[in-house]
Amino acid sequence: MPKKFKKLPDAELDIMKIIWDWKNETPISTSQIKEQLDSIRVLNISAVHTLLTRLVDRGFLKSFKQEKNRHYEPIIAESDYIAWENKSFLEKLNDNSITKFITHLYNENSISKKDLEELAAFIEEKTKEK
Repeated sequence: MPKKFKKLPDAELDIMKIIWDWKNETPISTSQIKEQLDSIRVLNISAVHTLLTRLVDRGFLKSFKQEKNRHYEPIIAESDYIAWENKSFLEKLNDNSITKFITHLYNENSISKKDLEELAAFIEEKTKEK
């Protein structure tokens, strides 16, 4: 992982998800981001520009002007950010224990018996690989 990240606020994370999920030609323009974002949360174009500038300043995106439009490409891979978020979450709230995390989910009825069975099958499969 390139560097230690800072947790993205929800609005910035929504924008990054749009960019990471962009299936068309890269890069993505500001207007394309705004169009996708409107289905999640409605922000005026000025607010979208501000959020994009923050993401560029934080090193998540690179930006360039092409004709009259500004375009963006991710610098940070989605998998890198998710790995960091997951690790941070486990460290901060669960003492870096996946068992403690699963126990909390189970005790709060947030995980089903089927989920536990799938997890057990995953663990069994992964332990056979090594």
